[in-house]
Amino acid sequence: MKKYLITTLIILTTILIFKLAIAQDNLAQKLAGRILLQVQSHGEAWYVNPADSRKYYLGRPADAFDLMQNLGIGITNDNLNKFPIGLITYDDQDDDNDGLANRLENALGTDAQNQDSDNDGYNDKLEIANNFNPLSAGTLPIDNDFMQQHLGKIFLQTEKAGEAWYLNPYDQKRYYLNRPADAFLIMKTLSLGITNENINKITTGYYSLPSTPGPSTPFVPPVCTNCQGNDAGQTIAAAASAIRSGNTTQAKFYFIPEMQKAIEYTMDFLDSEGRLILGNIISGAKLSQSSDTEKIYSTEVYFSLGGYKVTVNFHVQKQEDGTWLLVNL
Repeated sequence: MKKYLITTLIILTTILIFKLAIAQDNLAQKLAGRILLQVQSHGEAWYVNPADSRKYYLGRPADAFDLMQNLGIGITNDNLNKFPIGLITYDDQDDDNDGLANRLENALGTDAQNQDSDNDGYNDKLEIANNFNPLSAGTLPIDNDFMQQHLGKIFLQTEKAGEAWYLNPYDQKRYYLNRPADAFLIMKTLSLGITNENINKITTGYYSLPSTPGPSTPFVPPVCTNCQGNDAGQTIAAAASAIRSGNTTQAKFYFIPEMQKAIEYTMDFLDSEGRLILGNIISGAKLSQSSDTEKIYSTEVYFSLGGYKVTVNFHVQKQEDGTWLLVNL
Protein backbone atom coordinates (compact mmCIF):
# COMPACT_ATOMS: atom_id res chain seq x y z
CA MET A 1 0.00 0.00 0.00
CA LYS A 2 2.88 2.33 0.90
CA LYS A 3 4.56 2.02 -2.49
CA TYR A 4 1.29 2.87 -4.27
CA LEU A 5 0.90 5.95 -2.11
CA ILE A 6 4.43 7.02 -3.01
CA THR A 7 3.71 6.43 -6.70
CA THR A 8 0.52 8.51 -6.46
CA LEU A 9 2.38 11.35 -4.79
CA ILE A 10 5.03 11.27 -7.52
CA ILE A 11 2.35 11.39 -10.23
CA LEU A 12 0.49 14.24 -8.53
CA THR A 13 3.71 16.17 -8.04
CA THR A 14 4.63 15.66 -11.70
CA ILE A 15 1.20 16.90 -12.81
CA LEU A 16 1.46 19.93 -10.53
CA ILE A 17 4.91 20.80 -11.86
CA PHE A 18 3.69 20.30 -15.43
CA LYS A 19 0.69 22.60 -14.87
CA LEU A 20 2.89 25.20 -13.22
CA ALA A 21 5.30 25.11 -16.15
CA ILE A 22 2.40 25.60 -18.58
CA ALA A 23 1.06 28.51 -16.52
CA GLN A 24 4.49 30.15 -16.48
CA ASP A 25 4.95 29.67 -20.23
CA ASN A 26 1.48 31.09 -20.91
CA LEU A 27 2.20 34.17 -18.79
CA ALA A 28 5.53 34.78 -20.52
CA GLN A 29 3.90 34.37 -23.94
CA LYS A 30 1.05 36.65 -22.98
CA LEU A 31 3.50 39.36 -21.91
CA ALA A 32 6.00 38.80 -24.73
CA GLY A 33 7.59 42.03 -25.84
CA ARG A 34 6.22 44.08 -22.94
CA ILE A 35 8.26 46.22 -20.56
CA LEU A 36 7.21 45.37 -17.00
CA LEU A 37 7.58 47.31 -13.76
CA GLN A 38 7.47 45.58 -10.37
CA VAL A 39 4.81 47.60 -8.57
CA GLN A 40 5.34 45.84 -5.22
CA SER A 41 9.08 46.39 -5.15
CA HIS A 42 11.24 49.37 -6.14
CA GLY A 43 9.91 49.67 -9.68
CA GLU A 44 12.49 47.30 -11.17
CA ALA A 45 12.00 47.10 -14.92
CA TRP A 46 12.14 44.03 -17.15
CA TYR A 47 11.78 43.35 -20.87
CA VAL A 48 10.17 40.06 -21.92
CA ASN A 49 11.97 38.89 -25.05
CA PRO A 50 9.51 37.38 -27.60
CA ALA A 51 12.25 35.13 -28.98
CA ASP A 52 12.79 33.08 -25.80
CA SER A 53 9.96 34.21 -23.44
CA ARG A 54 12.51 35.24 -20.81
CA LYS A 55 12.74 38.50 -18.90
CA TYR A 56 15.81 40.74 -19.11
CA TYR A 57 16.69 43.27 -16.43
CA LEU A 58 16.64 47.00 -17.16
CA GLY A 59 18.14 48.54 -14.06
CA ARG A 60 20.53 51.14 -15.51
CA PRO A 61 21.12 52.95 -18.83
CA ALA A 62 23.93 50.44 -19.43
CA ASP A 63 21.41 47.58 -19.20
CA ALA A 64 19.26 49.25 -21.83
CA PHE A 65 22.29 49.60 -24.10
CA ASP A 66 23.15 45.91 -23.60
CA LEU A 67 19.54 45.03 -24.40
CA MET A 68 19.64 46.88 -27.72
CA GLN A 69 23.01 45.38 -28.62
CA ASN A 70 22.24 41.79 -27.70
CA LEU A 71 18.55 41.40 -28.55
CA GLY A 72 18.21 43.84 -31.45
CA ILE A 73 17.31 42.33 -34.83
CA GLY A 74 18.54 43.79 -38.11
CA ILE A 75 15.85 45.24 -40.37
CA THR A 76 15.81 47.02 -43.74
CA ASN A 77 14.30 50.46 -44.16
CA ASP A 78 11.50 49.08 -46.36
CA ASN A 79 10.43 46.60 -43.70
CA LEU A 80 10.76 49.10 -40.87
CA ASN A 81 8.44 51.47 -42.73
CA LYS A 82 5.72 48.83 -42.54
CA PHE A 83 5.28 49.66 -38.84
CA PRO A 84 3.33 52.77 -37.68
CA ILE A 85 5.42 55.37 -35.84
CA GLY A 86 4.76 55.95 -32.15
CA LEU A 87 5.22 59.40 -30.66
CA ILE A 88 6.36 60.28 -27.15
CA THR A 89 7.77 63.55 -25.87
CA TYR A 90 11.56 63.38 -26.03
CA ASP A 91 13.31 65.90 -23.80
CA ASP A 92 15.45 67.15 -26.63
CA GLN A 93 16.02 69.95 -29.12
CA ASP A 94 13.23 70.70 -31.62
CA ASP A 95 14.46 73.41 -34.01
CA ASP A 96 11.30 73.72 -36.11
CA ASN A 97 8.91 73.45 -33.12
CA ASP A 98 6.74 70.82 -34.78
CA GLY A 99 6.67 68.56 -31.69
CA LEU A 100 9.28 66.17 -33.07
CA ALA A 101 12.77 66.14 -31.55
CA ASN A 102 15.62 66.76 -33.99
CA ARG A 103 17.10 63.31 -33.43
CA LEU A 104 13.75 61.63 -34.16
CA GLU A 105 13.45 63.65 -37.37
CA ASN A 106 16.99 62.63 -38.33
CA ALA A 107 16.03 58.98 -37.86
CA LEU A 108 12.82 59.40 -39.88
CA GLY A 109 14.49 61.43 -42.62
CA THR A 110 12.22 64.46 -42.17
CA ASP A 111 13.55 68.02 -42.17
CA ALA A 112 14.35 69.15 -38.62
CA GLN A 113 14.33 72.78 -39.85
CA ASN A 114 10.90 72.60 -41.53
CA GLN A 115 7.63 71.74 -39.81
CA ASP A 116 6.20 70.45 -43.12
CA SER A 117 8.92 68.40 -44.82
CA ASP A 118 6.88 67.61 -47.96
CA ASN A 119 5.22 71.06 -48.12
CA ASP A 120 1.69 69.65 -48.42
CA GLY A 121 0.16 71.97 -45.84
CA TYR A 122 0.26 69.50 -42.91
CA ASN A 123 3.04 69.46 -40.35
CA ASP A 124 5.17 66.36 -39.88
CA LYS A 125 3.85 65.39 -36.45
CA LEU A 126 0.22 65.58 -37.55
CA GLU A 127 0.91 63.38 -40.57
CA ILE A 128 2.82 60.79 -38.53
CA ALA A 129 0.14 60.67 -35.85
CA ASN A 130 -2.44 59.82 -38.53
CA ASN A 131 -0.23 57.32 -40.41
CA PHE A 132 0.40 59.64 -43.37
CA ASN A 133 3.80 59.86 -45.03
CA PRO A 134 5.52 63.10 -43.92
CA LEU A 135 7.94 62.88 -46.86
CA SER A 136 5.48 62.47 -49.75
CA ALA A 137 1.82 62.22 -50.65
CA GLY A 138 -0.32 59.35 -49.34
CA THR A 139 -0.24 57.09 -46.30
CA LEU A 140 2.62 55.14 -44.79
CA PRO A 141 3.12 51.62 -46.30
CA ILE A 142 1.87 49.87 -43.15
CA ASP A 143 1.58 46.08 -43.36
CA ASN A 144 -0.59 44.78 -40.50
CA ASP A 145 0.15 41.09 -41.17
CA PHE A 146 3.90 41.71 -41.14
CA MET A 147 3.58 43.84 -38.03
CA GLN A 148 1.69 41.14 -36.11
CA GLN A 149 4.59 38.75 -36.66
CA HIS A 150 7.07 41.08 -34.98
CA LEU A 151 5.28 42.73 -32.05
CA GLY A 152 7.51 43.38 -29.04
CA LYS A 153 10.81 43.09 -30.87
CA ILE A 154 13.73 45.51 -30.92
CA PHE A 155 15.05 46.36 -34.38
CA LEU A 156 18.31 47.86 -35.65
CA GLN A 157 18.33 49.61 -39.03
CA THR A 158 20.96 47.81 -41.10
CA GLU A 159 20.84 50.34 -43.96
CA LYS A 160 21.46 53.39 -41.79
CA ALA A 161 23.56 53.90 -38.66
CA GLY A 162 22.03 51.05 -36.68
CA GLU A 163 19.20 53.15 -35.21
CA ALA A 164 17.18 51.14 -32.72
CA TRP A 165 13.37 50.87 -32.58
CA TYR A 166 10.97 49.11 -30.21
CA LEU A 167 7.69 47.75 -31.62
CA ASN A 168 5.27 48.09 -28.71
CA PRO A 169 2.76 45.18 -28.58
CA TYR A 170 0.14 47.28 -26.80
CA ASP A 171 -0.46 50.04 -29.37
CA GLN A 172 1.41 48.28 -32.21
CA LYS A 173 3.65 51.24 -33.01
CA ARG A 174 7.43 51.58 -33.21
CA TYR A 175 9.33 53.88 -30.87
CA TYR A 176 12.76 55.35 -31.44
CA LEU A 177 15.58 54.23 -29.14
CA ASN A 178 18.44 56.54 -29.97
CA ARG A 179 20.02 56.49 -26.50
CA PRO A 180 19.82 54.24 -23.43
CA ALA A 181 17.92 57.07 -21.73
CA ASP A 182 15.16 56.60 -24.32
CA ALA A 183 14.57 53.09 -23.02
CA PHE A 184 13.94 54.55 -19.57
CA LEU A 185 11.55 57.12 -21.02
CA ILE A 186 9.68 54.33 -22.79
CA MET A 187 9.62 52.36 -19.53
CA LYS A 188 7.85 55.25 -17.81
CA THR A 189 5.47 55.81 -20.73
CA LEU A 190 4.67 52.35 -22.07
CA SER A 191 5.41 49.91 -19.24
CA LEU A 192 2.93 47.57 -17.59
CA GLY A 193 2.82 47.07 -13.81
CA ILE A 194 3.28 43.53 -12.51
CA THR A 195 3.28 41.91 -9.07
CA ASN A 196 6.32 40.18 -7.59
CA GLU A 197 4.45 36.87 -7.69
CA ASN A 198 3.84 37.10 -11.42
CA ILE A 199 7.24 38.48 -12.40
CA ASN A 200 8.85 35.55 -10.57
CA LYS A 201 6.93 33.16 -12.82
CA ILE A 202 8.92 34.35 -15.83
CA THR A 203 12.40 32.88 -16.24
CA THR A 204 15.29 35.35 -16.13
CA GLY A 205 17.33 35.53 -19.30
CA TYR A 206 21.02 36.29 -19.81
CA TYR A 207 22.71 37.42 -23.00
CA SER A 208 25.49 34.84 -22.85
CA LEU A 209 27.26 32.61 -20.38
CA PRO A 210 31.03 33.14 -20.35
CA SER A 211 33.00 30.07 -21.38
CA THR A 212 34.71 28.13 -18.60
CA PRO A 213 38.46 28.84 -18.53
CA GLY A 214 40.64 25.95 -19.57
CA PRO A 215 44.13 25.18 -20.88
CA SER A 216 43.15 26.02 -24.46
CA THR A 217 40.82 28.90 -23.60
CA PRO A 218 42.60 31.40 -21.33
CA PHE A 219 40.26 33.40 -19.16
CA VAL A 220 39.93 37.10 -19.99
CA PRO A 221 38.19 39.10 -17.22
CA PRO A 222 35.30 41.35 -18.28
CA VAL A 223 36.29 44.97 -18.79
CA CYS A 224 35.00 47.54 -16.31
CA THR A 225 34.42 50.71 -18.38
CA ASN A 226 33.62 52.76 -15.27
CA CYS A 227 36.59 51.89 -13.07
CA GLN A 228 39.00 54.58 -14.35
CA GLY A 229 42.02 52.30 -14.16
CA ASN A 230 41.15 51.01 -10.69
CA ASP A 231 42.06 47.31 -10.54
CA ALA A 232 40.01 46.78 -7.39
CA GLY A 233 37.01 48.32 -9.12
CA GLN A 234 37.60 45.97 -12.03
CA THR A 235 37.46 43.04 -9.60
CA ILE A 236 34.13 44.24 -8.17
CA ALA A 237 32.60 44.70 -11.63
CA ALA A 238 33.85 41.36 -12.96
CA ALA A 239 32.77 39.41 -9.85
CA ALA A 240 29.27 40.88 -10.13
CA SER A 241 29.11 39.96 -13.82
CA ALA A 242 30.21 36.35 -13.17
CA ILE A 243 27.66 35.92 -10.36
CA ARG A 244 24.83 37.33 -12.46
CA SER A 245 25.68 34.97 -15.31
CA GLY A 246 25.69 31.95 -12.98
CA ASN A 247 29.29 30.98 -13.79
CA THR A 248 30.71 29.60 -10.53
CA THR A 249 34.19 28.99 -11.95
CA GLN A 250 34.65 32.60 -12.95
CA ALA A 251 33.02 33.93 -9.79
CA LYS A 252 35.57 32.05 -7.66
CA PHE A 253 38.38 33.65 -9.71
CA TYR A 254 37.74 37.02 -8.02
CA PHE A 255 37.83 35.80 -4.39
CA ILE A 256 40.69 34.71 -2.15
CA PRO A 257 41.12 30.89 -1.90
CA GLU A 258 39.64 30.79 1.61
CA MET A 259 36.35 32.17 0.22
CA GLN A 260 35.97 29.90 -2.78
CA LYS A 261 34.02 27.12 -1.03
CA ALA A 262 31.62 29.73 0.29
CA ILE A 263 31.18 31.06 -3.24
CA GLU A 264 30.39 27.57 -4.54
CA TYR A 265 27.79 27.11 -1.82
CA THR A 266 26.25 30.52 -2.48
CA MET A 267 26.03 29.96 -6.23
CA ASP A 268 24.43 26.53 -5.72
CA PHE A 269 21.98 27.87 -3.14
CA LEU A 270 20.75 30.90 -5.10
CA ASP A 271 18.40 30.64 -8.07
CA SER A 272 18.85 32.89 -11.12
CA GLU A 273 16.79 35.63 -9.47
CA GLY A 274 18.94 35.54 -6.34
CA ARG A 275 22.18 35.61 -8.34
CA LEU A 276 20.92 38.62 -10.28
CA ILE A 277 20.09 40.47 -7.06
CA LEU A 278 23.45 39.59 -5.48
CA GLY A 279 25.34 40.67 -8.59
CA ASN A 280 23.46 43.97 -8.65
CA ILE A 281 24.23 44.59 -4.97
CA ILE A 282 27.95 44.04 -5.58
CA SER A 283 28.08 46.16 -8.75
CA GLY A 284 26.15 48.93 -7.00
CA ALA A 285 28.75 49.29 -4.23
CA LYS A 286 30.84 52.48 -4.29
CA LEU A 287 34.39 53.03 -3.07
CA SER A 288 34.17 54.30 0.53
CA GLN A 289 37.68 53.69 1.91
CA SER A 290 41.01 53.28 0.16
CA SER A 291 44.61 52.42 0.94
CA ASP A 292 47.50 50.98 -1.03
CA THR A 293 46.60 47.41 -0.01
CA GLU A 294 42.83 47.46 0.65
CA LYS A 295 39.78 49.15 -0.83
CA ILE A 296 36.31 48.96 0.69
CA TYR A 297 33.19 49.25 -1.44
CA SER A 298 29.96 50.03 0.38
CA THR A 299 26.25 49.98 -0.44
CA GLU A 300 22.95 49.94 1.42
CA VAL A 301 20.63 46.95 1.16
CA TYR A 302 16.96 47.44 1.96
CA PHE A 303 15.24 44.63 3.87
CA SER A 304 11.53 44.98 3.07
CA LEU A 305 10.56 42.41 5.71
CA GLY A 306 11.76 44.63 8.52
CA GLY A 307 11.60 47.93 6.68
CA TYR A 308 15.21 48.96 7.33
CA LYS A 309 18.50 49.43 5.50
CA VAL A 310 21.80 47.70 6.25
CA THR A 311 25.20 48.91 5.07
CA VAL A 312 27.14 46.15 3.31
CA ASN A 313 30.90 46.43 2.82
CA PHE A 314 32.95 44.47 0.30
CA HIS A 315 36.68 44.33 1.07
CA VAL A 316 39.09 44.04 -1.85
CA GLN A 317 42.71 43.40 -0.90
CA LYS A 318 45.91 43.51 -2.93
CA GLN A 319 47.66 40.13 -3.16
CA GLU A 320 51.39 39.39 -3.30
CA ASP A 321 51.27 39.00 -7.06
CA GLY A 322 49.67 42.45 -7.42
CA THR A 323 46.15 41.27 -8.18
CA TRP A 324 43.10 42.49 -6.23
CA LEU A 325 40.72 39.89 -4.77
CA LEU A 326 37.53 40.05 -2.72
CA VAL A 327 37.95 38.70 0.81
CA ASN A 328 34.29 38.59 1.86
CA LEU A 329 30.76 38.23 0.52
